[in-house]
Parts: sequence; C-alpha cells; structure tokens
Amino acid sequence: MNGYRNKKTRMMVLVAIFSAIIILQTWVPFLGYIALPTLSLTIVHVTVIVVTILLGTKAGMIIGGVWGLNSLLRAVMIGNPLERLIFMSPLNSIVPRLLMPLCIGLLNQWLIKRNITAKFRAAVLGFIGSLLNTIFVLSAIGLFSADNYLKLVGMDGQSNIWAVLMTVVTVNGIPEAIVSTFIVPILIVAFDKLNK
Repeated sequence: MNGYRNKKTRMMVLVAIFSAIIILQTWVPFLGYIALPTLSLTIVHVTVIVVTILLGTKAGMIIGGVWGLNSLLRAVMIGNPLERLIFMSPLNSIVPRLLMPLCIGLLNQWLIKRNITAKFRAAVLGFIGSLLNTIFVLSAIGLFSADNYLKLVGMDGQSNIWAVLMTVVTVNGIPEAIVSTFIVPILIVAFDKLNK
C-alpha cells in the first residue's frame, strides 16, 4: 500500500514540475521557442511528448491541457492579432494539445509491444508528435477560423485555406518535427539516467 502511495505521490510531483516547466515555456520569451533568422520553431510540444513517453498518456494529456490553457490565457492577455485569432478558441488552443499526447501515448504502447528500442521509439514519437501538434492546430484553424485567418494573413476568402495551411506545415511544421526528433531521445536518455 505504501509503495502505491509513494508511486502516486511521485507521479503528482512530476506532473506538477512538468506543468511548471510548460508554464515557463509558454510565458517566458525564448524558453518555448527557438528563434532562427527566418522562422520561429515551437519546442513546447517536446515537453508534452517527453512526459507522455515517461509518465503515460494520462499525464501527457494533463500537461497538454496545461499548455493549451496557457496558450488561451496568453492569447487573451498579451497575444498578437494572429495569436488571438487562433488561440482564443479552446477548439484551437486546448483540443489539439489534448489529442496529440493521446495519439502519442497509443502509438508508444504499440511500439513497445513490437520491442522497438527506447531511443528509436523516442525519435519516432518526437517526429510524429511534433507533426501531429502542427496538423491538429492547423486543422482546427481550417475548420473553425478559416475566413478570419485568411483575412489576417492578407488573402481573400476565395483562397484555398488548406493550401495556405499546408505551406505552414512545410515551412514551420517539418523543421519543428526534425528538431523534436533529435531533442526527445536526448531528454529521454537524460531522464532515464536521473531515474537510475
């Protein structure tokens, strides 16, 4: 019984710590984003992916929910016009951040059953998790905010929203996924060493 209680307490402490990390990454400039000369890469999702791999799907969804809620609050309080348009709706800010760890958790279990090594699994989940985050957010924009998004980026309502969003996937989503492919395994190995 004590072992179960200790395990539950440890899980709660880790979820609280990772929630604090997500809050810092969301609110403190440059902690959740890598600024490059031509684009800005989001890396907040890396934390959600790592938590999902290490602590399970439920913990990953909690951390994803914390990220989504903070994205919504940030958009309301200090967001630029594009952030406000995208993230003031829970359909765009919270739902995609819950779906991504759910999918990653299920995929992780599937890969474990196939005896895929931890490092390779982390790389695959890093790449797919990052792409899923981008695809889920952009799909929500396409479904729920298409006209306003096109106006905001200076295009008329006749433009193909899906072609425009596909450009965003190519320009931002793929580089983010590549970065995530390398960062997630490094963090998983580091946490495994700490755990041991």
